Amino acid sequence: MLPILMYHKVDLVPPQAGYLGNYVLPEQFENQLTALSRWGYTPIALEDWLDFRGGLRKPPRRPIALTFDDGYRSTHDIAWPVLRRHDATATVFLVTDLIGKTNLWDTSELQEPLLSATEIAAMHARGIHFGSHTCTHRSLTGMYAAEALVELTRSRAALGTLLGRPVVTLAYPYNNNNYKVRRLARQAGYKAAVLGRGRINARWTSPWALRRIKIDTQMTVDALDRLLTRLRWWAGF
Repeated sequence: MLPILMYHKVDLVPPQAGYLGNYVLPEQFENQLTALSRWGYTPIALEDWLDFRGGLRKPPRRPIALTFDDGYRSTHDIAWPVLRRHDATATVFLVTDLIGKTNLWDTSELQEPLLSATEIAAMHARGIHFGSHTCTHRSLTGMYAAEALVELTRSRAALGTLLGRPVVTLAYPYNNNNYKVRRLARQAGYKAAVLGRGRINARWTSPWALRRIKIDTQMTVDALDRLLTRLRWWAGF
């Protein structure tokens, strides 16, 4: 069983923010990690899950994956210190053409800085994992196959060069995917890909359609506890 939590920004909500669903407050994030530890969960990277799923290593009693989409600088400045205090890892999905820039794919939203190459390297050296969110954050389902494949392969290659290791995880922009896109993700060399619809993943869940639980300012610790308990019951764990 693997619950995967989906975050975007751990930060105070600025007055100009248009979409509040992308934010989790710093104190809220700290409380969530404290509670997850108390409930017996161990944060893992998605690459770890692939090893566990393949029988290469034994998983902890209650693994959980923490993921961050888009790669905002707040992940380095605010979320990462909290993760270090809790000895927790996470997987951050980067929009490779916009590293060191802002969220230019969302012209109607407040523009906020994204992680720089230096910040990414520092986090990677201390155990944070990175995956692809494509080159431009455009929906893959709206592209011709050849164009989507370029988005997938070029992003993966750029991250491999930056990190000095192969990148095998992907987050579909806007969670948009279908059979064609999942097939292209496999062709591009990804071994796991995540989307944003809830529920827990089992060993038989397709690695290219891993479900995540969206976390925002409305997700209290009690609500997260109830949700994880209900999902474990639903999955038979």
